[in-house]
Amino acid sequence: MDFEFDHFPFAVAKKLKLRQSGQTTLDLLPQTRRQIDISLLDMRTALVPRMVVTGGLVSGALCWSFWNRLHGAPLLTGGFAGLFTGYVLLSISAILWARRPADVRPVVFKLAFSGLALMIGIFWSFILIGGLHHADPVQTSMLYAVAIGLMSTSAFSGPALYALALWTPVTIGSVIAIMADSAIPPAATLIGLASYAFLTFSTILYVNANTMERELRRLEAERQSEVINLLLRDFEEGASDFLWETDASLTLIRPSLRFAEVARSTPAELASMSIIRFLVEHGRAGPDHSCNAAVGNLIHRIGRRETFNEPRTPLHFSNEERCWSIAGKPVFDREGVFIGYRGVGSDVTAHRLAERKIAHIASHDSLTGLGNRMSFDEALQAACSGPVGVGTGLICLDLDHFKSVNDRFGHKTGDELLHAVARRILSCVRSHDRCFRLGGDEFAILLPDATIADAEAVTGRIIDRLADPFRLADVTVAIGSCAGIAMITRPGILPEDARHAADLALYRAKASGRGSARLFDPENDRHTTRLRQIDAALVNEFEKQVFFLEYQPIVRLDSGAVTTVEALVRWKHPEYGILPPDQFIRASEHNGAIIRIGAFVIEAACAYAATLPDHIAVAVNLSPVQLHDPALIERIGAALVRHRLGPGRIEFELTETAILDVSPETRRILEAITALGCRLALDDFGSGYSSISTLYYFRFDRLKIDRSLIKDAMDDPRRRTILFHIGRMARDVALTITAEGMETDHHRVSLIELGFEEGQGSLFAMPMSGEALHDWLRLRLVPSSGRLFG
Repeated sequence: MDFEFDHFPFAVAKKLKLRQSGQTTLDLLPQTRRQIDISLLDMRTALVPRMVVTGGLVSGALCWSFWNRLHGAPLLTGGFAGLFTGYVLLSISAILWARRPADVRPVVFKLAFSGLALMIGIFWSFILIGGLHHADPVQTSMLYAVAIGLMSTSAFSGPALYALALWTPVTIGSVIAIMADSAIPPAATLIGLASYAFLTFSTILYVNANTMERELRRLEAERQSEVINLLLRDFEEGASDFLWETDASLTLIRPSLRFAEVARSTPAELASMSIIRFLVEHGRAGPDHSCNAAVGNLIHRIGRRETFNEPRTPLHFSNEERCWSIAGKPVFDREGVFIGYRGVGSDVTAHRLAERKIAHIASHDSLTGLGNRMSFDEALQAACSGPVGVGTGLICLDLDHFKSVNDRFGHKTGDELLHAVARRILSCVRSHDRCFRLGGDEFAILLPDATIADAEAVTGRIIDRLADPFRLADVTVAIGSCAGIAMITRPGILPEDARHAADLALYRAKASGRGSARLFDPENDRHTTRLRQIDAALVNEFEKQVFFLEYQPIVRLDSGAVTTVEALVRWKHPEYGILPPDQFIRASEHNGAIIRIGAFVIEAACAYAATLPDHIAVAVNLSPVQLHDPALIERIGAALVRHRLGPGRIEFELTETAILDVSPETRRILEAITALGCRLALDDFGSGYSSISTLYYFRFDRLKIDRSLIKDAMDDPRRRTILFHIGRMARDVALTITAEGMETDHHRVSLIELGFEEGQGSLFAMPMSGEALHDWLRLRLVPSSGRLFG
């Protein structure tokens, strides 16, 4: 039979078909043979250490056993010497293969390993032949065991070529040794040896066939896996994607029709082009025709044979810019030699344009086209982290009378006005300044690398320009504006502090009149720092803070009898001392601490009311935020029960701003408070949004007139008349009318004439502690009636 053991696997390979082309693996014989040869040599090299150690130990034991007979046994002596030499050469060959260069020829090492296996087998046969000739019975048994072991080991000592190179001389030597050891060869021994030799021979062929078939399947699976991965990626990325591939010289090979279509070319033109040349030709932009950064990064990675994935690569085709997503991976053979790139690409221009449009919509005001609040916050954050040049100016701008235009002419006209305002603002700023609409009629401008003079000049131009009448589609309107300026001149300023500084300056500008602009000053900066410290203490260290109540009496104007005392909360701040409510209540409403402060005030006020005579009530101020506290009614009821207070002992004061929302929920809460036996008072009437609807929808027991109305009406007959009718209306709906801020007896006499019943102010008493109020009340006790008066 004509059979070459080294090429035995290709008899099996003929049955394995490639799915893509229908060709057999014999069509790829040179490349496949080289890969299989390398794999077999790797396997053989891995077995060498075991073979050398085991062979050395066995041969060493035999040499020691026959040491006294070596002098007259040349076959034994030569066998041991040759065996030692063979194992040394085998070890050297394995080391050389492990350290081989990339371009080594596997055939050289195939011949070397096969020759050394044959050499070792021959010298083992010398030892078997010579040993049996001189052996005693024990040594004979040992040599038989070694012969059987060598024949068995051959079946698992590597690929067929190397296994048979060892097996053949060992088997032949064993037969010769047995026949030469006796005059009449033992037939049973020879039959057993022949049977075992056939078994080991067939095992060698079977193991080798399975090994080669498994190796071929592994190689085919690797190739198919690479193709399948690319196809799966192509499927997942969408129909617009394409595959691309290069050879070792980076020349595009087998470009697809889809690739050619998106590249505005043909497959034939692309097939002769290097991927580097393709990127350079289509990646140039600008007057100097240099490659853009994305293309430069791709070329750099390709040159270094690195994997890359560039999702946004600008390329130019026929004077049209397109955006590609392109990814690639270098491919290496088993020896680590680069054989090309494989990758996938896609034209993502439409997707990129959609992303830009979405990003623009997300960061710009749809009405004016200016940046919106989100982009303003980002820009302000960047400006505060590192001001440009001499500093960054921040202008906060409010329009005057915009609400009246909106209400009078409608939202359409209001939108037209805002659009026109934005155009005028843009015409007044510098080219690198950024403008934003924050909402409503609020605008902001950031001025990078600006001095105070630059900011004031830009602000002046804007205010002057906005003062000119606006000729809209249907009407001509005239508005004005006010502006606040803050300068960011050092890194580390918090964005909220910069914004707050500009807002404070804007408030001062509004107070100065229409068309004004103000620059934030350090005094306001100190005030801002104080507000931030107060806010932080309320949020982070509330349990450490000390709050207490002071009380101011409300008395009858005619008799001076005390009817109510108002509870006024105070904060004993560890740094700023005693703080009145106007210095921390607004901050506590913003950060939510008002709920806890309010709970303390209700509990302390109820406890103090229990120490007063039954005819004196305690008035407690309620914040609008507290009206949204779901536990408010339960908290009030529990305090009343705990301190055994009857109806009318607690009165809650609310300002009109607290109940601007005439909603069913607000009405439900106030009705629940009155159901508990508490009275309601409308506080500071006339200081804010004075509206008859407040009295119309809510049932109050007391109406407290703000001190500003009292003071202004004393010497003004017209205003006195207004107060008179307010008092008359209050009496007609059973409201007790109370004057705040009474300072002189002249005020008391005048207010009695106007029909006022009760008053509160420094004329009677300033706010005082609970103990001081008890002393003050005892001094005003009327013995005949036992009642307290002023």
